[in-house]
Amino acid sequence: MKGKTILTVMLAAVIALIGFRVVKVALSKKGAKEEITKFPVEVLTIAPSDYDETLSLSGTMMAENQTEVPAKVPGKIIKYLFEEGDWVEKGQSVVTIDRDEIGVEFKEAVLEAPISGWMTKKYFDTGTHVNPGQSLFQIADYHQVKLMVQVPEVEISRVRKGAVTKVSIDAWPDQKFSGWVSRLSPTVDNLSRTTKAEIAINNADLKIRPGMYARASINIKRHLKGIVVPTTAIIEREAGTQVFVAENGQAMIRQIVVDLDMGGASAIKSGLSFGDKLIVAGQHSVAQGSAVEIVGGK
Repeated sequence: MKGKTILTVMLAAVIALIGFRVVKVALSKKGAKEEITKFPVEVLTIAPSDYDETLSLSGTMMAENQTEVPAKVPGKIIKYLFEEGDWVEKGQSVVTIDRDEIGVEFKEAVLEAPISGWMTKKYFDTGTHVNPGQSLFQIADYHQVKLMVQVPEVEISRVRKGAVTKVSIDAWPDQKFSGWVSRLSPTVDNLSRTTKAEIAINNADLKIRPGMYARASINIKRHLKGIVVPTTAIIEREAGTQVFVAENGQAMIRQIVVDLDMGGASAIKSGLSFGDKLIVAGQHSVAQGSAVEIVGGK
């Protein structure tokens, strides 16, 4: 009887030991599982930001000071005294013409440059017969240039003379040129429903050439202390426009309303508050309530 009691006690001890180990392994696995389900994320703490609302337009560059010079008398071109690309001072002789008017004694006619600038175009060859009014050459000084754009009728009230503008040109992809709205036409084209605007740009280094295609971002409104987030943090779903914020170690969904998409950044109208920790990396891997670990950001 005593032997049976000892055997029973030993068996119970073995079972207890096995049970303890099973529980320990289970708890260990549970802990490991919880560790694995903590998704690493980077966050951005929302703070007040000032930003500019802009209007994007495109157009063609022109020299601020440019003119076409026409023939004043009929005749044959004797000689151009300058070539395209040459700098010409105001008042210098540029073209000589052999006048062929009936009853007029031969006298060489001379056309002078009305402004200083580069000869950008020469329209005829030596020996060509020309008539009064035909343009013979173009003179342009592009130390200052202007971008000609068309403002849609619905945007006219938002564009102001003097508005600061940033200009991008394909020939200089890594540079932004500063300009301002210098002129606004008082009329609207009844076909295109647009009005003409000129954007003045200083061009002291002569990087910008007349005829170049350019894109302008015109500042139309300054916003103070707004909520601006990286556009990449925003998720578009059937349920709406969403972001994730980190709260108490969990990812929480916020439904938001975007006020202005500025490309790389977006201004938020509602759904976020100052101090929120917006998840900006890792947001596509989490769901509502997912455990997260903040591994980067500010």
